Amino acid sequence: MFSASQNNGAENVSPATTTTRGRRRQRPLSSDNSVQQPKAKRQRIPLNEQTFVNPSAATPETYEVKSTRPSMVELKKDGIEESAVARQELSFRSKKARPGDRFSKGDGSTLLSTNIAFDVRKLPALPDRLKQDATIRQHGSADSSTGYALSLSHTHAIVWPYATPTPSPEFFAFTLPYPSKHSTDPLPLGALVPPSASSSEPGLVIVMPTSGKVSYWESISSATTLDFIRQQQSGIEDSIPGMLSGEAVIQIIPAESAAGFILAFNSGRMAYLSVRDAHGRPKVSAQFLRTNLGPAGGGFFGSIRHALSHSALQGDIAAVMSERSSKQGECTVVAATSKGRLHSWRVHRGGHHDLLAEVDARSAILEAVQQADNTNTRLPAESLKILDFCFVPRGLDQKYGDMSQLQQSPESEDQQHLLLLASLSSKQTARYTLVEVVLSTELSPENRISTGVVRPISAYCTPPDPHALTRPRLYLPRPNIIAFLVFDHAAVVASIARPPDSPDSQILEDNNLLPTSFEDVVDLRIDPTLEIVGSGIEEPRTGAFATGEARLPRIRPKNPAAILLVRGAGTLRIAVTDVERFASEKPPQVTAKIKLEQAVFFGVKEDSPLAFDVQHGIRFTDAEYGAAALELSEEILTSTGKHFSSLAARVDTDIKERVQYLEKMMTQITSLKVNLDRVTKWLLLWNAEKLHVANVVWHKHEEFTRLRPATSQKSIVAEMVEFIRIEEKSEPNAAKGEVDELRHWFIHDINRMEIFIAWAYEVIKHNSKANLDNDSLTRLIYEAAEIYNSAIRDAFTFRGNNLDLYGLAGERLEHGILASDYTGLPIPWTSHPFVANNVKRQLELSTEWVKQHWAAESEAQNALIQRTRELLPQVTEVYLTVVQELARSYLASDDPKMAADGQKYESIYEQDRHDKVILLAQTENWEAGIRIAENHESLPALAEILTLEVDGLRRQLESPGLSPEQTLRAERQMAARENQVKECILTYGKDFSFPFYEYLFTTFGVDALLEYEGDKKYKTMYLRTKPELAKVSWINDIIGEEDIDHAADTLLDLGLAREQQVWNKKIELSLGKLARMAESSRPSSKASMSLQDGNANGVAEDAQVDAIDRELAIIGIQDDLYNTQIRPVISVALEGEELGLVQETFALKIPKKYKILSQVFDDALRRLLNHEALDPLTLIDLLTLIILPPETREHMPDQFFSAIRVAYNGLSGAERVQAERLIWRRCFLREDWTSLNNTTLKNDNDVVEVLGQTDLFQFYCTLYANQQSGADKNDYRRLSPSEVAGVYTETLDRRFEKMEKAYREKVLEAMRWEDNNLLKHIEKHRLEQWAKETRKYAEEAVDQQYDETTAAGAALSSPRSGSGSAKRRTEAFEGMNGQNGTH
Repeated sequence: MFSASQNNGAENVSPATTTTRGRRRQRPLSSDNSVQQPKAKRQRIPLNEQTFVNPSAATPETYEVKSTRPSMVELKKDGIEESAVARQELSFRSKKARPGDRFSKGDGSTLLSTNIAFDVRKLPALPDRLKQDATIRQHGSADSSTGYALSLSHTHAIVWPYATPTPSPEFFAFTLPYPSKHSTDPLPLGALVPPSASSSEPGLVIVMPTSGKVSYWESISSATTLDFIRQQQSGIEDSIPGMLSGEAVIQIIPAESAAGFILAFNSGRMAYLSVRDAHGRPKVSAQFLRTNLGPAGGGFFGSIRHALSHSALQGDIAAVMSERSSKQGECTVVAATSKGRLHSWRVHRGGHHDLLAEVDARSAILEAVQQADNTNTRLPAESLKILDFCFVPRGLDQKYGDMSQLQQSPESEDQQHLLLLASLSSKQTARYTLVEVVLSTELSPENRISTGVVRPISAYCTPPDPHALTRPRLYLPRPNIIAFLVFDHAAVVASIARPPDSPDSQILEDNNLLPTSFEDVVDLRIDPTLEIVGSGIEEPRTGAFATGEARLPRIRPKNPAAILLVRGAGTLRIAVTDVERFASEKPPQVTAKIKLEQAVFFGVKEDSPLAFDVQHGIRFTDAEYGAAALELSEEILTSTGKHFSSLAARVDTDIKERVQYLEKMMTQITSLKVNLDRVTKWLLLWNAEKLHVANVVWHKHEEFTRLRPATSQKSIVAEMVEFIRIEEKSEPNAAKGEVDELRHWFIHDINRMEIFIAWAYEVIKHNSKANLDNDSLTRLIYEAAEIYNSAIRDAFTFRGNNLDLYGLAGERLEHGILASDYTGLPIPWTSHPFVANNVKRQLELSTEWVKQHWAAESEAQNALIQRTRELLPQVTEVYLTVVQELARSYLASDDPKMAADGQKYESIYEQDRHDKVILLAQTENWEAGIRIAENHESLPALAEILTLEVDGLRRQLESPGLSPEQTLRAERQMAARENQVKECILTYGKDFSFPFYEYLFTTFGVDALLEYEGDKKYKTMYLRTKPELAKVSWINDIIGEEDIDHAADTLLDLGLAREQQVWNKKIELSLGKLARMAESSRPSSKASMSLQDGNANGVAEDAQVDAIDRELAIIGIQDDLYNTQIRPVISVALEGEELGLVQETFALKIPKKYKILSQVFDDALRRLLNHEALDPLTLIDLLTLIILPPETREHMPDQFFSAIRVAYNGLSGAERVQAERLIWRRCFLREDWTSLNNTTLKNDNDVVEVLGQTDLFQFYCTLYANQQSGADKNDYRRLSPSEVAGVYTETLDRRFEKMEKAYREKVLEAMRWEDNNLLKHIEKHRLEQWAKETRKYAEEAVDQQYDETTAAGAALSSPRSGSGSAKRRTEAFEGMNGQNGTH
């Protein structure tokens, strides 16, 4: 019945009554077929002619007694009939328990599930016969008073002690004398009969439902005797008289006080069945009860007529129950129909009975059910059914009465205190409710029914299966605090305890409603063989429990329990752990964590009959499941809770079991269709990674221990655990025998894996300070590198392999880390800052250690050095991945400080993905370095490491002493690397080429860059996009590309826009101009362009040449100023004193208040001394603020005229106009017009002579002479004092736009000072008129000097053509153009 195991002899069983209590030998059925008996210890069954049909099938512990009444049917395939060959009962050895099974201490049971309220255990006792076939139709019951369970099929009844700790207990198999004719017939009904005064074992009564045949065995143990078998023929087999056609028995219940049983029929009739006569001797008799549920008496025809007219109206009987009476020989029987009619009788010994009450309670029950649960109002009222009921136990102690929500049971036995199981259903769901009902016989008919507590069941809503082998059952064991609801594939445990006092609970209680209390479901797996085919309860001993009982029950638990007979599994016990706790201040509650725990710790067992992924009415929110999963995950990592042991003989096995728990938890969450939030999913996955990594590290520890010498067995793993600070790990309790700190950590502290990993480097650092010997340090360094590589790398691998399991299939990983979208996620444990920092330090230490001990002295140390060297690439890749993950995580934070740290970590990653890859070259990990550089897209590192390897191979080839084989190998390697460089250039383009040429240039110089022939395209592109390499780029344009035009553009762009040194600028502009002229004069270039293109290019070239000429003119002015004025001064200055001497010689005296002008002047002068190419505005400031000594000023053109030329050559538009105004204002302010304007006591010559000494006079002379000569095409304006007033008093030129406001204000203040002085001279000293006079006399002086020069030239030359005189005139003006010699 309960197991699918098969037996070859299972089909060869003779119809008999079987027992395993076989110490007594069975007597032969007759003397005719008896044979000599073997020894008692070797044979326990009688031998006959059929014994040797199948000797191998015989069993030494089980035997079967055959009834003398022959079977009425033949064996068929449905298992009803029997074969001609006698069936041998076999006793099978139970299977060996697996380590994963949880056994209780005493009863040998296996723990299938547990929670805060109850345990579910599988009892070991199960007859071997029931293990053979779990597919036949059968049902049964369990009786805790006798300690036996009963199983009934169409042909056999099997009785066994269900609570015995023996896996294959002694059992009694009874062959039914009147088996069913068809497999579709109702199964036989049976019940265990309380033991008689002369026996300790119960009897058995069997009723065939359709035929009414009754078989009775007074004692199951005495059924093995021949006397008892013969006694079967003398009246203990009988039939129920008066059964109607089509009528069948549907229920049998004991009426123990009345020494009989109550039978319920499908017609609605009920009968009293007695199995003993008045003298206590076995005798079967039956008597129908008077009832309106169905046809009663009145003869045969009257019975038929009554059945046809009333049976359909009364409804079928849902359940019949009996209650023990305080009077000897009496009991109260109550029957309930599915429609809600209740009938009660008082039954006396011998079948005498009195009808107590008949009540239609349907409307009262419906009203109570609908008021208790609004959901019930939405279900059709006509669907109300009574499925089962039970009597509320009487005579409890007062404390238990206070604990229960039910009413105190009435003292009068005229009132029946019932608890009904009602249901309202639709097509797909059912709502179950427990309804308390008191049925009174003393009140008027309309007041005989009253309802009490209504307890809706929300945890289970599956409709009953109409084809189930058993109907739903309701049990209310003492002390009336817990109710068990048993269905075909599930059992519900529901609390009806009184809740803690609170305002809410008081309101609910006043309305006969129960507050939300404990409720849970035990489900069976979906399996066609698994079905609950019988049940029973075990009650604890409470007050008045044994009242009226002659015997104490054999099963006496401390707390109530339900017994389930499960076909295909065995006997299950659902035992409450502490029933009084349900009525405590903190009653147990079903939580999401409890449900997950059940599924995780018990759902991993493949042979468990229970299911944990069935969804019922209990539904927790996704957030609740998420919080529960996180908490449970943390407990699994720390081995916290009753499901874990503090001892693990094999740590790897312990960790693997916990890994299975985490996997089962996620499988359960997936099956429940829980939608966890993204953060929770990642946290759960990271916890699973820690557990997986712990297993990896433990295996590494064992490997390290094997490789270590016998004198040094302490690996770095053990030292890491020892070094971790006390506050970062849990301390073992030595008082409890926890002395292994290492194993304790792996059992209880895996959740701190990031702290553990980080300590590997700290251990080495500490040991190095402790002057550990080199061999030991080498081993520690190797082990640390191995730990970092294997732990973190395996964590990333595990992460990628388990995304689907944790609901993260949509996430995109790169190198094992999340590619993007770290928003809202905590910092991953693999990228904890401590981990990232110490992996980096370990990588650097390992690299240096390998470099320093490349040629180790000992062979063992050399082997470890080589292993460490081989690990460096993997550790490098791990480190880069960790830092990259850390940077991404921090950058996604909303915390500004963390975001700032993220930028710092990102910079570290960008730097180290280059530096740490290059570091691999120092340990000759060339291939790995190239691979890592490509993986992390560090193309500069890729270019550098390829170049380094090629250069190393080149130097190797240049070194003497190489053999031909070594030379050939090096040449091949170098050729391969050079080809790889070319392939990288083609593959990655400028992303690789630019860093490659950058490294080539910075490391090996310009020659290596220009001489590299592997590529032209990207080399030219690189040079042209690097302004700072323009001086190299134009050489490449000419040599490599033969592009003179671009070379000219490069030179001109460099000279015009970027060059800072004046000499370089002059050369670059000159070469650019020359290249431009050379390119334009090439015949090929002229022939290849049209006339229109040629004209356009000509105009552009003319404009560019003009710009060059203007820049060269400005450079010439700067050179004149330096060569004629500055150089003579600094030539006599001491080294380092040049600037001070120049400032002292040329500085204009400016008031301290306006020293900002001195700063402007000093800055320009400093740049001039450094040979920087000055911008036009700076050069204008320098020319207009400098004081030229008289002895050198004649060596250069007039300084203000030079400034005007700079403005015209370097500026344009409004900017040039403003610069002109500034030049003229500063020229006007050079003189003391107060003194000049005072002509008192001065003759005309004195006044004119004074004017001739002014800078303004010289400026006018130079301008006029330049104009007259015609050498300069610019038409320089002469500005009056009033025209230049106000320049730069509101805004400054572009040089000062980005300077600080305070600085700009000081410059503006100085400009206003200059302007105020000018205005003062205009207003008070007639500067406007003096300027006009000065210009007039200057132009006259120029004309006079021209005439004198012309006359002198005419006197020296012979009179020839006029053309000669015109030429001399031009030369004369050119000779004095801009020279300071006209005074």
